[in-house]
Amino acid sequence: MKRNVILLLILAAFFFACTEKKFVSSGVKLLTFSLDTVYFDTVFTGLGSATRELRVTNPNPGWIRIDNISLAGQDSGFRLNIDGSPGNSKSDIDLAPGDSLFIFIDALVDPTNLDNPVAIYDSIVFTFHGIKQDVNILAWGQDINLISGVELSGQTWSGPKPYVVYNSMMVDTGEVLLINPGTRILFHRGSTMYVAGRLVVNGTPEEPVIFASDRTEFVYNDIPGQWSGIYFLNGSTGNIISNAVIKNSVSALHLGNLFSEDLPPDLEISNSLILHNTVSGISSLGASVTAKNCVITHCGYYSLFLVSGGSYHFLHCTVNNFWDYSSRFSPGVLVSDFYNYNDIIFTNSLDEITFTNSVISGSLGNEVEIASLSGESLNINFLGCFLKIDSTMPMWSSISFEGNHVGSDPGFINESYFDLRPDTLSPLIGLANMDSAISLGYDIRGYSRLSDSGPDSGAYERQTGEKRE
Repeated sequence: MKRNVILLLILAAFFFACTEKKFVSSGVKLLTFSLDTVYFDTVFTGLGSATRELRVTNPNPGWIRIDNISLAGQDSGFRLNIDGSPGNSKSDIDLAPGDSLFIFIDALVDPTNLDNPVAIYDSIVFTFHGIKQDVNILAWGQDINLISGVELSGQTWSGPKPYVVYNSMMVDTGEVLLINPGTRILFHRGSTMYVAGRLVVNGTPEEPVIFASDRTEFVYNDIPGQWSGIYFLNGSTGNIISNAVIKNSVSALHLGNLFSEDLPPDLEISNSLILHNTVSGISSLGASVTAKNCVITHCGYYSLFLVSGGSYHFLHCTVNNFWDYSSRFSPGVLVSDFYNYNDIIFTNSLDEITFTNSVISGSLGNEVEIASLSGESLNINFLGCFLKIDSTMPMWSSISFEGNHVGSDPGFINESYFDLRPDTLSPLIGLANMDSAISLGYDIRGYSRLSDSGPDSGAYERQTGEKRE
């Protein structure tokens, strides 16, 4: 029986191998393509692009022979892999009816010696049966300032050419990195900016400083975890970030390191967006942080991870942990006077932590956890805040909620699209403490907080007529 089956299989294989390919001789239909144009977003000079895929299909009822597939230009910087063969040209390709072949395209752009992106064109040409078809290729080439594995002395960074960090970097001890308005700092996967010296970021509302991934395609805009983050080491002081967008990292801003005898770092950050981060927005090991008019959202674990003591002040901040990639179990804000690292306990005094005219919300029932090594109450105060917490839990027994609002819905315009402005009936409207609002006077966009009946809690002051865009 087994011999018969084997014999039948051999005969079937022989039959199909000997079957003649029936090629189309007349009325040939054009090839179909999965894309009309193969489009690359910005390709940085000296660095390769992501690979694009083009699927080519034979819609004819019989076989066709493609005489040649080739790149029209020779020096455009595009490279092909045609049906598994690397090279910019391939000939005599037989394609069965209804079958497809794949072409993979990448780009490597030479320096353009220009500040602005330059369009780079080419096409893939197909010839068969006396027919010629082509598919366009378009990329934008951008010259960059490449920063790769260096320790920086004092520098000033300015646009319009982006700075691309490859293999990480460090601002050296005693040195200052000054970043001017409108500058873009883009990080390759796994790269980190370490700050042992001082970082000063001077963005403006019109020209914020951008810290993001070097994957500039629109599809990657909200994807977290594409680079590591900015790490301030112990001994780093006088750090200032104003009007910045920090996104797509693992931990956007991390302050402090273990096993160091230097003092923990400090940071003042204002009018900034921190979002789309795999682990945390701001994490701190005993550091000092003052944040004003900041939005911290869309983090996989913690928006704020403030452990091993320190000193923290948040004024008119919106901290909202909405996460859509997986289940989330960690509270949006964790505050403690200790940190357990592999059963080694690091502890320090929590000098003070204040949340003033701020919002703490998210998808969990309780978005704040307070932990003390001694079990004693920590020095934490809320004023003019919206809080999504379970106030019946024992940790809240010594906390006063007078002048605050405990609730479940802060009334954002569109949380799912990270639009955290207060909507028409939001409880944030008029909730803020007036005396504290006067000390700031404006919101994250520069709108006055003092021009209506009362200031709103959070980073945004509602403007008449604002609605979902």
